[in-house]
Amino acid sequence: MRNLILTSILVISMLAPTFALAQGGKKDLKSEFSTLGDNRDVVERVKNMDTNQKVRVVQNRLVDRNNRIELAGNYAFNGGGDSYVKTQNVGARLEYHINPRWSLGVQYQKSYNTLSPEGENQLDAALADQKINPGSTKKYPAIDYTLDTQLATISFYPIYGKMNLFDTGIAQFDMYIQLGYGKMNLFTGSTDVTSIGMGSGVWLTQRLTTRLEARYQQYEDLLLTDRRKQNNLQVVASLGILVW
Repeated sequence: MRNLILTSILVISMLAPTFALAQGGKKDLKSEFSTLGDNRDVVERVKNMDTNQKVRVVQNRLVDRNNRIELAGNYAFNGGGDSYVKTQNVGARLEYHINPRWSLGVQYQKSYNTLSPEGENQLDAALADQKINPGSTKKYPAIDYTLDTQLATISFYPIYGKMNLFDTGIAQFDMYIQLGYGKMNLFTGSTDVTSIGMGSGVWLTQRLTTRLEARYQQYEDLLLTDRRKQNNLQVVASLGILVW
């Protein structure tokens, strides 16, 4: 009996460092997934299980986006379109994330318009000509502008990763492509608008989100006269929360 007790104590003392090492490795491995680690420890552990196989380890997304809703406010600047008008937009978006790969969204933008330098010059020239010669045939510039826009979108997120935020923490980001269709209300009436774009969403925490995207839009304006086709490039910055 005495020999059995001594043998048990000896075995436990020999295995204790191994158990401690395993527990320490497990803790380090868990912390590795929430940092910018290069996965070397993860790969080595997997290789030790089967040295004859080629191993690639991809970490899961840190922020769960399965069946979640994102609400955000946004600001957008338009480039292109009517050369006589400068347009800025303020709006909101609602995004339903089916899973980390796909989301459906609706967006609303209210537009604020001013004359561009070219528009001001054309208008001033026409006014000055009318004062000098009331019978002048010099025309005022043909101007149309956006009042607001409603857009339905579908987005696909094929690429994701992690980034260091100025050494203050680690955030997850996704690159995505987006298709959209909706209605644009202009000064001269309502028209269809289609869009295609790409962007990046950065998930700062489990709740806080931010996006930066660029999209190409196509529509018609001057609906009461010439019905000309217009194309513009819109840059959109968003800040929001995952509410569910």
